[in-house]
Amino acid sequence: MVYLWCKWLHVVAVISWMAGILYLYRLLIYHRERGGDSPQIRDLLSLMERRLYRYITRPAMFVAAFAGGGMIYLQPSMLETGWLPAKLALVVLLIASTMWAGRLVRAAADKPEALPSGKVLRFANEVPTLLMLIIVGLVIFKSF
Repeated sequence: MVYLWCKWLHVVAVISWMAGILYLYRLLIYHRERGGDSPQIRDLLSLMERRLYRYITRPAMFVAAFAGGGMIYLQPSMLETGWLPAKLALVVLLIASTMWAGRLVRAAADKPEALPSGKVLRFANEVPTLLMLIIVGLVIFKSF
């Protein structure tokens, strides 16, 4: 029963994490492209980014990792499969993408022109989506 509660918490946290990281990159694109238009827009975008990262995205990432770790602790035999180590490697990349977005949030607060171009940010916005698709595929199909 504890395993199912960990699984439930993990799924809810991953949904929140993905929603947060995808919206965060979108806000960074707006910040880069429109943040220089006025101090009010820049300040509003900075506030939204900071709150989204601090209060939703990062905590959801930690809860997802904690609950996932709990599931592995409760069923360590899962590590003997091929798909879980592959999933964990991709999760490390997703964490790196999230942490990079956090660094961008801090940089954008001072000056939007410090952000990468809108094109680079749009590409970065697709990385979590691609990782999510592969990770979910590994979990569902457990093909190896």
